[in-house]
Amino acid sequence: MTFTFENQGTNTFLVCEIAPTVPVDSMSLGMITNNKIPGLAPALYSQRDNTKFVKYNVSAKTSASQFFAGQVNRKRLVSVLSGIINGVLQTEDYMIDVNTLLINMEYIFVDVSSCEVSLICLPVDRKDGGTTDFGAFFRNLVFNARFDQSENCDYVARLINYLNGAASFSLTDFKALLADIDNSPTKAVPQPQVCQAPVVVAPQVPVQQAPAAVAPQPQAVPPKQAAPVAPPPQPKAAPAKAPQPKAVPQPPRDPNEKKISFFGLMMHYSKENKELYKAQKEAKKQAKEAGAPAPQPAPAAQKSAAPSAKQPVNAGFAIPGQPTPPANVGFAVPGQPSQPVMQPAPAKPAAKAPTAPKGAAKAPVAPVAPKAPVMPQMPVAQPTQLPQGANFGETTVLGGGASAGETTVLGESAIMRPYLIRVKNNERILLDKPVFRIGKERSYVDYFIGDNTAISRSHANIIIRDGEYFIVDTNSTNHTYVNGEMIRSNTETKLAHGAKIMLANEQFEFLTY
Repeated sequence: MTFTFENQGTNTFLVCEIAPTVPVDSMSLGMITNNKIPGLAPALYSQRDNTKFVKYNVSAKTSASQFFAGQVNRKRLVSVLSGIINGVLQTEDYMIDVNTLLINMEYIFVDVSSCEVSLICLPVDRKDGGTTDFGAFFRNLVFNARFDQSENCDYVARLINYLNGAASFSLTDFKALLADIDNSPTKAVPQPQVCQAPVVVAPQVPVQQAPAAVAPQPQAVPPKQAAPVAPPPQPKAAPAKAPQPKAVPQPPRDPNEKKISFFGLMMHYSKENKELYKAQKEAKKQAKEAGAPAPQPAPAAQKSAAPSAKQPVNAGFAIPGQPTPPANVGFAVPGQPSQPVMQPAPAKPAAKAPTAPKGAAKAPVAPVAPKAPVMPQMPVAQPTQLPQGANFGETTVLGGGASAGETTVLGESAIMRPYLIRVKNNERILLDKPVFRIGKERSYVDYFIGDNTAISRSHANIIIRDGEYFIVDTNSTNHTYVNGEMIRSNTETKLAHGAKIMLANEQFEFLTY
């Protein structure tokens, strides 16, 4: 006997071909073809030559193996198990041999919306005369099911205890247990409780707040003052009739006279410059003795003494691990507050001591302590601090696998990510499960299509196995097409990158990268 699926219009049939040598149970065949038995799939019988065919209408229903491929909650599990038991018990009322039922996950069909079960009755005489072990069947089903962890799963323990502890399996007792589980109130998943110690509130006592601590401000250090200089003793007043010193007439100055300093004399030594330097020195000496102010240097000399603006300025900057060089001009560092550059204060001209009259005895002058040179405090650039734990070493390896030196190695999981593109709205649907369900039954499918009535409740599944991709039509009403060709229901069709998929009239594109 062979089983195939056949699509006729909007209906899907499971076709069983019976060989001529296999005897047919006429009683069971007449019951399933002439009656609508609850829990059993309706059947049609036909014969061509000596070959007999029995067709079972399984439209819009998925196999139990596909139904339990994903997670199931308590309500769905209890409904399906009860439906199987009801179908088995119906055979007694219609005088059908219970051993003619195909108790196999591939040939038990479930409506994903109502959880209604349809069993397949194969009306042939079994030559082996064996019986179906329903206890082993239900035990394997419960042990291999994936339960919804968002609800309380205490009922699973009750099912397992009964299936493992009963000396002999009874369909009626097991049905009563399922009814009791179905009628029991739903319990929420217990949350772990955190034991908290009782909080003791102490009486409030006014606390005198201490004044906020103020960071000590650096006190300005007064500049070192020179030791006081004792004023020279004033000479006794001369008699009124004493003659006053007369000012020595100064020779008129030539504005075009060339000025020369000692440094200029050393740089440009000649007899003329030497004579000129002596003459200027003698003139200064005479002017000092006569009390006249010393001749001021020409503006050109002052200008030459100023530093040239074109000379490079030493702008220091900090290098981690190296001593900080002195800097005359600061600059802004990204991420650091700008600090003003402290320029050295200009030196004040020293006060001139009063000049004693000519001929008076010079008073002794107390020694003056030399001033310590004051170095300007320049801002020091702080090195940029890196965040703790920062690592700029080897390259990160994505997706696992061995690395080749410091080159990034992309694992297969980072490259192969199959997904669907829904052409209507350009939506990207990531296929992130081994069996990905598509349909319009929100509580059952992984991708819900609620805006297209042509889609079946469970329309198709996409299966990922051993790096290959397949699509299976789950007995949908309007069928599934791959690259323009309709595929047979419950048959795996391999998908390639760029395949065009149509579920009824809904277009998709399958991509792997």
